[in-house]
Amino acid sequence: PADLCREWQQLTGAPLHNLYGPTEAAVDVSWYPAFGEELAEVRGSSVPIGYPVWNTGLRILDAMMHPVPPGVAGDLYLTGIQLAQGYLGRPDLTASRFIADPFAPGERMYRTGDVARWLDNGAVEYLGRSDDQLKIRGQRIELGEIDRVMQALPDVEQAVTHACVINQAAATGGDARQLVGYLVSQSGLPLDTSALQAQLRETLPPHMVPVVLLQLPQLPLSANGKLDRKALPLPELKAQTPGRVPKAGSETIIAAAFSSLLGCDVQDADADFFALGGHSLLAMKLAAQLSRQFARQVTPGQVMVASTVAKLATIIDGEEDSTRRMGFETILPLREGNGPTLFCFHPASGFAWQFSVLSRYLDPQWSIIGIQSPRPHGPMQTAANLDEVCEAHLATLFEQQPHGPYYLLGYSLGGTLAQGIAARLRARGEQVAFLGLLDTWPPETQNWQEKEANGLDPEVLAEINREREAFLAAQQGSTSTELFTTIEGNYADAVRLLTTAHSVAFDGKATLFVAERTLQEGM
Repeated sequence: PADLCREWQQLTGAPLHNLYGPTEAAVDVSWYPAFGEELAEVRGSSVPIGYPVWNTGLRILDAMMHPVPPGVAGDLYLTGIQLAQGYLGRPDLTASRFIADPFAPGERMYRTGDVARWLDNGAVEYLGRSDDQLKIRGQRIELGEIDRVMQALPDVEQAVTHACVINQAAATGGDARQLVGYLVSQSGLPLDTSALQAQLRETLPPHMVPVVLLQLPQLPLSANGKLDRKALPLPELKAQTPGRVPKAGSETIIAAAFSSLLGCDVQDADADFFALGGHSLLAMKLAAQLSRQFARQVTPGQVMVASTVAKLATIIDGEEDSTRRMGFETILPLREGNGPTLFCFHPASGFAWQFSVLSRYLDPQWSIIGIQSPRPHGPMQTAANLDEVCEAHLATLFEQQPHGPYYLLGYSLGGTLAQGIAARLRARGEQVAFLGLLDTWPPETQNWQEKEANGLDPEVLAEINREREAFLAAQQGSTSTELFTTIEGNYADAVRLLTTAHSVAFDGKATLFVAERTLQEGM
């Protein structure tokens, strides 16, 4: 631990070196000076394992055996003369751990099973074991790193992180696991878990902060003394911050609906549907349920825009005509914060509702705004080409934020739009601080003219049918078809616009996110 090294330096003044090396590669294969200026530069909770010793190499590779850039986690491999010949009497284990070095013909390297990353100063930072790694909704999680940070919290003697499904009611498909932190107090006194969780938010990335911290008298152990994860108790998920109790009437009805759909006890008028685990399909279920209870139409769009108990009650108790098209307008305000704004551009459906889940992962200071193409006057329907759609959305963007820095995110077709808008912003001298592309493919990679001539292809039709079936199931008997009439029209317009579309060159940095389940073979 870095703090322990600092304490050693303060007490003794003696130089301390951190050495790393598995049994399979002699005593040590790397070193780092854990004192002086080098120690002062350490920003994490532990000292790096450092630099390779003589005649030894450190490689950090991804799953495809490609070197990873600095800052990116990968699997650590060792090379050089210190490698052992193998495991005595275990040729199978030897073959799996001592493998051919793809960068040095005829040489071997050792697969350590450790996860590490390069730092900017050329040192290597140890992140944990590969068996402590998992992915939740595409996010790579280092359980060991979370454990180390939690164990450094005040009055915490033991800490462990576990991924489990807390909210069975909200587990309607996909990966529904959430992180839970289990803590054992050093003093035996009750821990202020809310304050500790706030400290974790300052140290860990948002996706690595446990949604719940649970104090235990001791961690459950198996017969051989190892942690028994199956014996860890499931916490009762509640609204995290107690606030004003819902008023009798609309607020109590809405809070009860939140509770039944999300599987948690909602007793806060400011509880946010999406922060508690809701998503677009559950928003449809909520709208259908409230429509029946209030005997008036409540739309999914209203839930998107007014996602807390109190705000939704205000909408439902107000004039219906003035709020019915909420969520169907060009601007979809998903969250208001005091910091920068992330602008999210719609896919071919024309709606940006998918981005509602981002409120669970982005810091509360961020505002989130979706930019949509509603019918009948949206740019997807009225534009002659995709450039005109970009220009229309650019004008909308300037209305919301006249100058940069801009943070842009687009899903599928929205990524093409976001890239075109980013290029236009740069041409005007504006700063694009972030451009994110979610499952976006250049329009030149497919024959859209053929698709338009033959109508929507089977893949697109299958996607529409899947969305329609999910929509109808979520509506629970509601007869509203406005949403899918709009979606089908926008899909057809998207194909028409893509027939003449081209990628616009953007000279800045773009980050491409590709879901594993949609990754084409060979990529």
